[in-house]
Amino acid sequence: MSTITLDYAPFPHQVELHCAPQRFKVIAGGRRSGKTKSSFQEILRYALSHSNSLCWWVSPTYNEAREVGFSEFEKYEEQLQPAILSANRTLMRVTFRNGSKLYFKGADRRDSLRGRGINFLSIDEIAFMEEETWTKILRPALADKQGQAVLTSSPDGKNWFYKLFQQASKPTSTYKAWTWTTYDNILISHDEIAAMKQELSTFDFRQEILAEFVSKSGQVYDDFNEDNIIKDFKPSQNHDIYIGADFGYANPTFLTFMAVDRYSGNVYQFAEIERSHTKIQIIIDEIFETLSTFGVKEVKAIYTDPAGNADEITSGESPVDVLRKHFTVHNIGSKIAPGLSLVRSYIKNAAGKRKFFISETCTKTIEAINGYVYAPATRGNQSIKEEPLKDGIHDHACDALRYFFVNCFPQNRYLTDDIKPKSYFVEETSKPIIKKCAKCYNPFVSKTPKDVPPFLCTKCFEEQ
Repeated sequence: MSTITLDYAPFPHQVELHCAPQRFKVIAGGRRSGKTKSSFQEILRYALSHSNSLCWWVSPTYNEAREVGFSEFEKYEEQLQPAILSANRTLMRVTFRNGSKLYFKGADRRDSLRGRGINFLSIDEIAFMEEETWTKILRPALADKQGQAVLTSSPDGKNWFYKLFQQASKPTSTYKAWTWTTYDNILISHDEIAAMKQELSTFDFRQEILAEFVSKSGQVYDDFNEDNIIKDFKPSQNHDIYIGADFGYANPTFLTFMAVDRYSGNVYQFAEIERSHTKIQIIIDEIFETLSTFGVKEVKAIYTDPAGNADEITSGESPVDVLRKHFTVHNIGSKIAPGLSLVRSYIKNAAGKRKFFISETCTKTIEAINGYVYAPATRGNQSIKEEPLKDGIHDHACDALRYFFVNCFPQNRYLTDDIKPKSYFVEETSKPIIKKCAKCYNPFVSKTPKDVPPFLCTKCFEEQ
């Protein structure tokens, strides 16, 4: 039997995983802690050392299986050539000369996960899959062959993965669990982690770097206090002005007026507007009046909810279309979880620094932030998802804030291909809907909800 040598030198915490005899190995890991690389080495070692075995790599989505799992395979493909019989890049299927097969799958395509007897599973970011994907689909697929599995993930609050991790934390002949923090990767300097402290809130640092299971309950922005509230703020020539907007009609329209210091990067909210049953042209007049009161002559951009494209019943014209006659408007959406993380990091980061301040005159925004809470767990389900309660009272101002932050500040500072806390890909809806292109404003058909990509029609997307 020939020997395959790979360019892989595991750290001590990874060696412990590779040497453990347990059938199911569970890792709660921080960013860049090595959980994905170790999990791939586990499945690769099994496939090469067990002839005619069926091995699956499963990610939360098919796209992530390609971007994370199959990309990891490609890093070693040249070294693995003596052992490879064929590699289908389109289907992401590898067949080795010993008869073993390695397939890369997405949990968003559940029908493709059924009806197979699997020898080995590597499941990446399992916390961001439905519990039933593991309990009713993948776990039973291991039964007839007594298959093994490595289950890895960053924590996602105390959801079902937390219960699985607790079970595995009581070592048996079947289960064993490990917690790997970013500090365990000796290639990540402490200076780099210190930089992450500046970019992450305490909550997110504990979850994403220290791999702690932090309960998502109570106030969403629990670090917000009087230290974030200032008096008598007025923008100066050192500030760029933006507006965050959450549009409604029967529900309130809420606008937050934001000043960003060009030198410090600090953000200051200096005014707000809340109106219900008000036509967009009247709101625009109020915007100009507010800007004039503070001596502001230029607004860099208004950041809105993609749903602001919806036609206003009273005029037949969308608020965004009307706004574009006067301002530069961007309404690119984002997932809620990373947006909340970004706002939290400005309210107070893990290093204890605050970069978001709000004038005491913005009473409705302050009230909204203080009253913005997580939705309670449903009956019979004690886990809490990162979904703030849509109470119609506090969410509009907080949504306007979030639209500003996610559009104004590039999140890829800490949400890169290599440092990825969770899955942000969106499953397609079963029913196509009509969206309005954010560039040419023409309608196009989409299979995703209005507030998630794509926001460009096919023609505009291809022209980028």
